[in-house]
Amino acid sequence: MSRNRRSRHAVLAGAGLLAALAVYGVSQQATASATDTDAQAPAATTAPTAPTAASTTEAPAPSRTAPAATGTGAPAPARPGAPTRTTAPAPAAAPTGGATGKPAPGTTAPAPLKPAELPDGERQEWKPMGEVMSLPLSGDFQLNECVSVAKATAWHQQGFRGSTRDTVAVQDTLTFPDEATAAAAYRTAVGAMKDCQATSRELQRQAALPQDAAVRQTANTADGTSWQRRWTGVQGISSPGDQANHVYAVQRGNVLALLHYDEPASASAAPSYDFRGDTAVLRTLGALLAK
Repeated sequence: MSRNRRSRHAVLAGAGLLAALAVYGVSQQATASATDTDAQAPAATTAPTAPTAASTTEAPAPSRTAPAATGTGAPAPARPGAPTRTTAPAPAAAPTGGATGKPAPGTTAPAPLKPAELPDGERQEWKPMGEVMSLPLSGDFQLNECVSVAKATAWHQQGFRGSTRDTVAVQDTLTFPDEATAAAAYRTAVGAMKDCQATSRELQRQAALPQDAAVRQTANTADGTSWQRRWTGVQGISSPGDQANHVYAVQRGNVLALLHYDEPASASAAPSYDFRGDTAVLRTLGALLAK
């Protein structure tokens, strides 16, 4: 997660996992019954299929040209070592609004994915950054420069540190008043990611950077969708520099899980993670939420 993640209202949440490293310093911190299909690099303009398990017709959310500043309670992290992000700079952020890093009274922290179940698990050898945190929500939850969802009533987060190039993965689990509200939030995320390429390029234009952002849907299941964004990051919610952001969204009942893994990259080389494994990640995450 990015170093300057100050408004990500999700501790580690956020598209830039590079920033999530900062969160670590702050907090130490389905079975899809429908057919799952890999989308081999669909164009960024292709709208991902809305989940059939617990949501209704997809309604794309308006694209964002800048990260919202209505944090849910966690500053965003920055590159290796600098905490920042709540609205979600690069990866996730440290909690704001009094988060203690411990489950809030009366709440039950959902079990996160096991390290081996995360994307690129064998190579990264993920290790948890402390325990699951229950964080305060004071507004919309912003995952990255593109995705922001409203009306969540509870937020739990688990960060993971990888073994290569200071990579970080973050799982944010949001609970809503009912299934319909969660399904609407999922559709908002799907619509926002559909427009994420345009949103990201506009941010790059404003920052006088190459407008090279490319977003593609990588997989879709009955209740989830995943994407990859390759771009020269704009410092803020994301960490600066060439990178690939892997984003996963799964909705089951009144719960929406958002997982992201940020991978530093070279402009001349493709990211090392093979996103053909994204369908398995979505199915595992869906099975976890079904428990």
